[in-house]
Amino acid sequence: MTGQLQRPLLIGGIGLSLGLWGLDSVSHSLAGVGDWLTLGTIAAGGGYWWYTQRGKTAQVPLAPVDINRATLNRVLQQVELVIDRLAIESPGAGQIATLRQQLTQAQTNLTRTNRQIAITGGQKVGKSSLMQALATEPVVSATPLQYVETPALFTVGGDSTTNATAIRVALAADLVLFVTNGDLTATEYKQIAALHQAQQRVLLVFDRSDRYLPAERNLILHQLQSSVAGTLAPTDVVATTSAPTAIKVRKIQADGTTIETAETPPTDISSLDRQLANILATESEQLLWGNTYRQIAGVQTTAKTILNAVRRDRALPTIEQNQWIVAAAAFANPVPALDLLATAAVNAQMVVDLGAIYQQKFSIEHAQAAAGAMGNVMLKLGLVELCTQTVSGILKTNAVTYVAGGLVQGVSAAYLTHIAGLTLVEYLEAQDLLAPTPAHAWNLDLLGTTLQKVFQANQRAAYLQTIVKQGIDRLAPAKAATQPVAIEG
Repeated sequence: MTGQLQRPLLIGGIGLSLGLWGLDSVSHSLAGVGDWLTLGTIAAGGGYWWYTQRGKTAQVPLAPVDINRATLNRVLQQVELVIDRLAIESPGAGQIATLRQQLTQAQTNLTRTNRQIAITGGQKVGKSSLMQALATEPVVSATPLQYVETPALFTVGGDSTTNATAIRVALAADLVLFVTNGDLTATEYKQIAALHQAQQRVLLVFDRSDRYLPAERNLILHQLQSSVAGTLAPTDVVATTSAPTAIKVRKIQADGTTIETAETPPTDISSLDRQLANILATESEQLLWGNTYRQIAGVQTTAKTILNAVRRDRALPTIEQNQWIVAAAAFANPVPALDLLATAAVNAQMVVDLGAIYQQKFSIEHAQAAAGAMGNVMLKLGLVELCTQTVSGILKTNAVTYVAGGLVQGVSAAYLTHIAGLTLVEYLEAQDLLAPTPAHAWNLDLLGTTLQKVFQANQRAAYLQTIVKQGIDRLAPAKAATQPVAIEG
């Protein structure tokens, strides 16, 4: 029984190794050693930056986009094109009409006259009392204001959706008052940074400041301003007392006796009032633009997610077809572990095919560059050796299949090609959907981090057992070990 593999650009087994890596022969000992030393050097150099960056986190969030009407028009056109592309690639998708309706609603938001202010923060930091104080002492502004209090953030042991609801309400507003009653925790700062990067205008409110002595209050205020430097301006950090604590007052009477009473000082939100009035006077239109931008960006995210799901459904059969073609070649022509890297990493045809699905027109040269980059990262991570050891261990439980020729190499090749294909899918999903041509150079950092994530997600024992079983069924039936595999093309 001769297998017919009808993909003209697919290069399997030794042929793939020759095509991608330029090895003259698998058995070309001295030259082969030199080639692999060169490959190892390239891999080490290519993977160095990625390794040195792992575990590092940005301390200062990225600056938000400068939003204006031109920005809105540009992103609106982009979303319309994504929805149009979805309608072409999946005309039966029921969400298309909903996406168009959401886009229309986002545009009508630009005519809204009021401004919505969300008050958010952790538990018992003063959100409700601040909202009541703002209602009692309205901000002097020509713009009507509407306040909304979000559910408490960072609720311990509560409903898992509470935090998500709070963030959703905060992002739907035009401006957020983030309330704290002391120095920021790391979690609070992370949330403020996330709102900032989501194009949300934020004021940090240090409430209940009357609980501290004047020197302590000024020190905490200064520390808050330092903590959010690069994210919020110093003027966007204000101290308030929305629910003053009653204080004991002793009064000496004419007869010399002392009367002790509890008196509540007046609220003090004057610094917040001034900053809000200033923002509403100078940034009112920008607040509306930011809100509309977030709405349009939300539609874009939804549309892109749906489109990527449609494309992934088309990409997975392509990956599976390629992984078993490469596996058949490796099974018929067993190669050493390092050569297996070139065999299994990825082939140019699969890159071209996946690129076509994701509307990226890759040349063969560009596809080969992807294979090289993938191989470098796999070599650096030691995935080839780990893969063959794992597959070999699973196959040892079945003595009959374990002794069948190059079954270890074949199954390992299938697994690595599967990982490479999924990595390319996730890499392509992260690219600009509307880019007319692919990037001139592969982002090795993104490729490496994506590869590691995909590998970790697909090294579960159950999945490896499944692919080994599939490999046995495909590569080692009764006659497979004795008859050749034909590669057409």
